[in-house]
Amino acid sequence: MEQPKLSQSSTAAQAFRQRADRLRLSLESSSGSYFLGLLFLVSVFNFLDRQVLSIVQEQIKLDLSLTDGQLGYLALGFGLMHAACALPIGRVADRVPRKSVLVGCLTVWSSFTVFCGLAGNYVQLLLMRMGVAFGEAGVTPTTYSMISDKFPLSRRATAISICSAGIPVGLMLSLFLGGIIAENFGWRLTFVAFGLPGILLALVFYFTVKAPQRGEADGIKEVSNASFQTTFFHLLATRTFLLVLIGSAVKAFATNSVLQWMPSFYIRKFDLSMAEVGVTLGPIIGIVGLVSLVGASYLADRLSEKDIRWYSWIITGAMITAFPFLYLSLVSGNYVLSLVFFGFAIFCGNSMLGISNALIQSTAPVQMRGMASAMKTVALSFIGYGIGGAAVGQMSDIFATGVPGEGLQTALVIASFTHLIAGGFFWMSASSLRRDVDAAKKTSGSA
Repeated sequence: MEQPKLSQSSTAAQAFRQRADRLRLSLESSSGSYFLGLLFLVSVFNFLDRQVLSIVQEQIKLDLSLTDGQLGYLALGFGLMHAACALPIGRVADRVPRKSVLVGCLTVWSSFTVFCGLAGNYVQLLLMRMGVAFGEAGVTPTTYSMISDKFPLSRRATAISICSAGIPVGLMLSLFLGGIIAENFGWRLTFVAFGLPGILLALVFYFTVKAPQRGEADGIKEVSNASFQTTFFHLLATRTFLLVLIGSAVKAFATNSVLQWMPSFYIRKFDLSMAEVGVTLGPIIGIVGLVSLVGASYLADRLSEKDIRWYSWIITGAMITAFPFLYLSLVSGNYVLSLVFFGFAIFCGNSMLGISNALIQSTAPVQMRGMASAMKTVALSFIGYGIGGAAVGQMSDIFATGVPGEGLQTALVIASFTHLIAGGFFWMSASSLRRDVDAAKKTSGSA
């Protein structure tokens, strides 16, 4: 009597698996749009959970009786953990299925985001933020290397920019939704609300996505593994890769200082609430940044067909132009005018994201792309998320005068000058770009 039941159960399970496989195959279009769409959502949650601290830190500061320096150390702890984990995870991503690595990382950082809302004191919150950093360290090494294996060089910057578009969208939602939720329900529930959906996304990604083969987009069927030492020193010896790496890290000092502290600056200087800053600043970062990122990458792909050096030239021009607009946004005495200037600064600054990541991937051999992204993550994490946020917090305490926001204003103005230094490194990268991209193609497939 039991045998028919077992048979029926087995048949039902098999039918369910067949339907799931058909659904997965139907979702994976030949253009990779579904694959790219889910990576876009991963990027959204990456920066949603990372950046939510910036809009709620004034509330945390009051609740836990913290100084700006201590808030800066939250960024330093995040940055150091992010940097420490990026290379090992990048190395793993070059050797094992990248989809599993990404899903595991997404689950980890989403869970620790929830735990941030349960922190009872400063030390616990610092440890939970470091847990978020541990998970997020695996995003760049896995996503950008998979995209580079899915899309050829002529479409790579655009594809990466679409994935990277999740960055401004995540930033926008972190400020917009974070400000509203925190204003009405407190900073703890904000962390919980932001962390839970990421766990669901991890399940969807695991069961519906098929990752591309290594070297697929470059027509390379056999990819040999290179040792850690060989990979590390090969990449550092690649002139274009090294200059783009340094330029990106220097730019990150300004970018992450501004992203962490600009909401607090506006709240203090113009006596605004978290919700008021979130619903005005968030859309500017999200919408303007999205248009800039995708538009600049598309333009770079088109212009690079005539001269590949346009990748470097576009970023150089954007960095030089971003500086005066950011400076004006910081010294303006009118909130609306400051937002206008800040919007122009975001438009210029965000244009580099997709292009710089495409440069990192295209100057690295196929078997080294995960490691290449990890090295960039280390540089950005340590210089940008870590030193940048902590330095501005310390300078804010040093330059404080008793006038709300004045010390923080001085610190941010100093940080904004790094745009000009970054532009110089990207300008220098143009001269060796064509040579290093060709060399990467020749090295791919051999250890």
